[in-house]
Amino acid sequence: MNLKLLAFGLALTVFSSSVFAGSQSTTLRFSNIAGPTSFMTTDLFGDYFEEIEERTDGKLKIKMFSGGTLVSAKDTFDAVEQGLVDMAWGVTSYTPGRFRELEVAEVPLYASDIYEASVGLWTLYEKGLVKGFENVHVFAILSSGIQRLHSTKPLGSFTALEGERYRAAGPLAAKSLEAFGADPVALAVPSIAENLSKNVLTGSINDWNAVFTWGIADYVKWHLDVPFGSSPVFITINKRKYNALPEDVRQVLNEMGGRNFIRYWSDSLGGENERLREQVASSDQDEITVPPGKEMEVWKARLMPVIEEWSENVANGQQVWETYLDAVNNAHQQ
Repeated sequence: MNLKLLAFGLALTVFSSSVFAGSQSTTLRFSNIAGPTSFMTTDLFGDYFEEIEERTDGKLKIKMFSGGTLVSAKDTFDAVEQGLVDMAWGVTSYTPGRFRELEVAEVPLYASDIYEASVGLWTLYEKGLVKGFENVHVFAILSSGIQRLHSTKPLGSFTALEGERYRAAGPLAAKSLEAFGADPVALAVPSIAENLSKNVLTGSINDWNAVFTWGIADYVKWHLDVPFGSSPVFITINKRKYNALPEDVRQVLNEMGGRNFIRYWSDSLGGENERLREQVASSDQDEITVPPGKEMEVWKARLMPVIEEWSENVANGQQVWETYLDAVNNAHQQ
């Protein structure tokens, strides 16, 4: 949907929230692309926003509009920047090529958990190596759940990828699949299950949470449990709205954003992914394979041309990669 067409309807939402919030309270309209009953909505964001409200003594409330009811996933960033919504979370793969530096998280076999990848991405932002966020207030930049390979066919090793069609989010994820002999397909996550059911896809790379959230689990029964990269995620606030907040409210947002939110996000989403993995592992209908370390190193070598090509085609690409990798390797020491 054209963003300009949303302006009138959203203006009514702005008016109603300002009328009923009262002079002592501000309500931020949060665009949430996850569904209203998903873990992301009810647990992860729901609990954290309640904590923000408590810490501001009710001066700030965050009202979630879930399931992409305010704006589509691909329009999320622009909607916050233009003030059509106050705050939102989005995934960079829905706007490929826009945030090139953050694509490093898509590279498989390096970051082993959400926290490592998130610290890597946030470090890039802190060091001024990420472009495109100048006109918004950045609450957090982090990693989605670490993706695994899921298939409708037996998947006992990387060699099983050859010639098969897999859904990939983001350009580096696609290039990585190509390096392993697979045929990457770009699809929005809600379309994965349908394409699996029609045998258009053999499999997909997703974290365990997405596998269950989007109905993918109904079709994939073989899983290669390797850290196959992740999708970068941003949480942003409209800059004018943020600057208009009282100083003590901004201070709470600052304290609860950045690295503090990364820790919460990683523990919360990571815990849910682990719970769902155990659920799959206990099923007699699914098979999970964990390749030996030596095999991982062999396949890691296949990725080097992909990383080198990306580094050469992104401004400061080599510095971005080295900074990200160093932060990933030292994340748990911080």
